[in-house]
Amino acid sequence: MHRTAAIVCGAGVSSTFLARAVRDLANDSGLDWQVEPLAEDQLANRADSLGLVLVGHHLAHRLDDLRLVVASRGVPVVVLESDDLAAAAHQSVALLHAHDVERADGANRPSKGNPHG
Repeated sequence: MHRTAAIVCGAGVSSTFLARAVRDLANDSGLDWQVEPLAEDQLANRADSLGLVLVGHHLAHRLDDLRLVVASRGVPVVVLESDDLAAAAHQSVALLHAHDVERADGANRPSKGNPHG
């Protein structure tokens, strides 16, 4: 099942290059993620279809605002630590992998709803 991660930047230009690099690395790693670039102002329109939002280093000061955009949908938002394309691509793939592991762990935990009897 494909999940989608967005790489968000101010205008969508730098995220296009990063998304391409992340897609290649994720594919090589066997990860089942679609990775798409988004301009900051496109995030609200795409939020329902996202499993993870990765924010370009240059938008770190906007992190709280970006989290608010997707908060009601429970989508994690993470700022990439580097503005270096290769380093950011590798961090992105590590985050995709970590999100897969968290999701798998969560799927095996019992719910906190009504007890099963």
